[in-house]
Amino acid sequence: MREPFSAGELPLLHDGSVVMPPGPQWRCRLLPAPGVAGHPLSAAQRQHALALLQQLRPAGIPLTPPVPHPAGLCCHAAADADGRVQAHALLRADRSVEMVAVLPTGCWPPHARAWWPGVYEIPLLQQITLLLPLAGALALPTPCSLQMTLLALQGSALIAKRQQGSERAYPLPAGVDRIELPTVRLDGFDAERKRALIQALDQVRRCAGADTATAFYL
Repeated sequence: MREPFSAGELPLLHDGSVVMPPGPQWRCRLLPAPGVAGHPLSAAQRQHALALLQQLRPAGIPLTPPVPHPAGLCCHAAADADGRVQAHALLRADRSVEMVAVLPTGCWPPHARAWWPGVYEIPLLQQITLLLPLAGALALPTPCSLQMTLLALQGSALIAKRQQGSERAYPLPAGVDRIELPTVRLDGFDAERKRALIQALDQVRRCAGADTATAFYL
C-alpha cells in the first residue's frame, strides 16, 4: 500500500496537512482493529477502495478523484480562490481513512460563529452504507471503528432545539476547543450500533448544554 507519493496538485501546509479555511472542523476516522495485521490488497481491491473513497461526502461536500498525499491518497473538495479546500478524505498508508470538513458558520446574535451539527451528522448516517463496503474493500481487520472529533471550536456556538421546539444557539463552554466523541464499533450497522453512534453524536450537544441532546433527525 505504501508508495513514494508526492504532494502533486493537493494544497498542503509545511507539516503535510491540507490547506483549509478557518473555522470549526469535523473529523471522522475509520480505523482497523488495533494490533491486527491486514492482508495485502489486490489491484482490484485497491481500485474499488479508491472509487468508494471518492464517493464519500464529508459534511455533504463532494470530492474530486484521489491525488497523491505524503501520507497516502487524498480526495478533496474543489479549492477556493485562495487555494483552500472545504473538505477532504485521506486514505492513509495503513489503510485507515480520515474525513475532515470545515463546518459552515453564521451569525446568530449574539454569537458570531454558530454552526449546526446536522451538517455532518446527516451525511454520516446516510453514508454508513458506504463506509462498510469501503472497510471491506480495504480488507480492514475487524472490528473496525469510527472515531470522531470536533476541532477549532473556541468561541463558537452550536444550533439545537429548545424543549419548546424552537432553535437557539448554545455557546461552547469557555476553554473548549475540541470535543473527542466516544469511539463507535462498526462491525455491521444494526440497531445497537446505530444507537451507539447516535449516543456518541449526542455528546456534542451535551457539552454545549443543549436542552435536547438527541436531534429530531437522528
